[in-house]
Amino acid sequence: MQRVYDFLDKFILPWPVRYLSHRFVILLTIALLIPLVLYATNQVLVLLVNSYLNTMSVAVSSIVLLYASLSEIHQKQIAEMQEKRAQEDHAHVVEMHNLLQQSISDQQKQIEELKQMIASSHGQQYTPSKAKNLVDLKKLHPRGVSRFENQDTSKRISSQLHHHKLTETVKHQIINK
Repeated sequence: MQRVYDFLDKFILPWPVRYLSHRFVILLTIALLIPLVLYATNQVLVLLVNSYLNTMSVAVSSIVLLYASLSEIHQKQIAEMQEKRAQEDHAHVVEMHNLLQQSISDQQKQIEELKQMIASSHGQQYTPSKAKNLVDLKKLHPRGVSRFENQDTSKRISSQLHHHKLTETVKHQIINK
C-alpha cells in the first residue's frame, strides 16, 4: 500500500493541485456562478455546472485538509527539533558551568596551598579555609532534574499540542518510510 501512496503522491496528486490552484481556473470556477443565475431555467446546464462546482469543492477541501495535515506534521517536527537542540545546548552550558566551577575550586585549593607554603616559610601556622561546595545546576533549574530527562522534550510537546488522528497516522507513515 505504501508503494501506491508514494506513486499517488509523486505522479498523480500534484496535477489536481496544479490545476485547482491555477488562478484562471479559480476565476473561471467563480465565473460559473453567473450562468447558474442567468440560465436557472435550463435544468441540464444548472445540474452540469452544479456537479462541477460540487466536485471542485470536494477536491479543494480534500487538498486543503491534506496539506494542512502535512503542514501540522512538519511544524511539530520543527518544534521537536528546536526543543531537542535547546535541550542539547542547555546540557552543554550546564556541563561548561560544571567545568568552570571545578576549575575555580581547583584554583582555590591551589591558592590555599600557596598561602600555607608562604606561612610555613615565615614560620607561621596557617589553617586553610574550607572549600565551598559546588552548586548542582540541575537542581537550580525551575523544573528541576526532570528538565534533563531524555523523554522530557517529547512529553512536553505532546502535552501542549492538539492531537489529530489523521495527522498522527500520516506522521507515522512519514517517519516509518
